Amino acid sequence: MNEDLERLEIKISYLESQNAELNDVVIDQGKSIAILEKRIEMLEKKVEDLIEESGEARPNRRPPHY
Repeated sequence: MNEDLERLEIKISYLESQNAELNDVVIDQGKSIAILEKRIEMLEKKVEDLIEESGEARPNRRPPHY
């Protein structure tokens, strides 16, 4: 019975460690996604500004559900 309890404690400890590690990865990915979204917004704005400066018609945009 003691061995079973010890095995369970070891497994729980391992799972807690893995969970914390995965949580850190998710947090880092969330930060990266936020940065990339801001960069995309900046690039879209630059493209729109360049199009306006060149006097060309605005390109066809995809519907928002794509």
